[in-house]
Amino acid sequence: MSQPIIHFDYDFSPFGQKTKLLLSAAGVNYKKCDQPVVLPRPDLEALGITYRRIPLLAVGKDVYCDSTKIIDLTLSKLAKSGALATSPADKAWEDWGISTFKLGIFLVPEQAMKPDFIKDRKTIFPALTRPDFLALRPSAVAGFRQRCKEVEDIFLAKGGPFINGGNLSVADIHVIFGVRWALMDLGAAQEPGLGKTDLPKLWKMLESLPAVKPDVLSSEEMIKTIKSASYSAEGPTGIMKNDTTGIKQGTMVTIESLDAEPGAHPQNGKLVATSADEVVIEVGNDGVRVHFPWVGYIVRAQ
Repeated sequence: MSQPIIHFDYDFSPFGQKTKLLLSAAGVNYKKCDQPVVLPRPDLEALGITYRRIPLLAVGKDVYCDSTKIIDLTLSKLAKSGALATSPADKAWEDWGISTFKLGIFLVPEQAMKPDFIKDRKTIFPALTRPDFLALRPSAVAGFRQRCKEVEDIFLAKGGPFINGGNLSVADIHVIFGVRWALMDLGAAQEPGLGKTDLPKLWKMLESLPAVKPDVLSSEEMIKTIKSASYSAEGPTGIMKNDTTGIKQGTMVTIESLDAEPGAHPQNGKLVATSADEVVIEVGNDGVRVHFPWVGYIVRAQ
């Protein structure tokens, strides 16, 4: 695609790390625009985007929300041919990785549990507000260690450094992102049984991942670039047959994350199109179109 490609995230974001790794490994020429770890995010608000989670990916004036949507778009439209091996099992690998990330939430260290952090995250990660949260860490470490042993003894049984041998695949990216985040960013590598001598193949896998060094765009450059860009999406253009919502094209709608606190961080916009795998709305004053998957989201007419 000739349209500019811009990735929105912050370096601590595990899903942002995942999608940047995928883009880089797939040979995609993209830039990144760093966002604050906590709200507000004025860059996105300037585009009319109030969706809460990171990452997002802009391709021209089309912005894609949710890492699953970004991954599907990358593999189907953006990746260089043959850059990454895929398989019919990749969605199962994706589910394994997401469940491992959810376990990692309970490894967030005590020093990070500041009131402002909890206040910012509680609407999307209600587990952080559990009164026994810190007491759960020993069990969470044991569960995470079991997941790491699955990688070491089962996924890398052939010797590695990757699941299918010497070449990085989409499966590896699905598996490793949450593991790497917990080990390196949350400090789980210091826990017993999770060091390099305990998990040599897993750590070799981590050390074999390609470098991720996209150029950085300033807020001003990003806003100018997207507002002056053209649409890049190749479909859909209308409401799909048998759309279960019954919402007509052009209706103002609200989209929310299914697993977040009800009413938290809604994204408002005008319904542009739907298909079996996405819903597209137009937001803000500059015609930016935002794409969501159906899975994990609620779409309502305003």
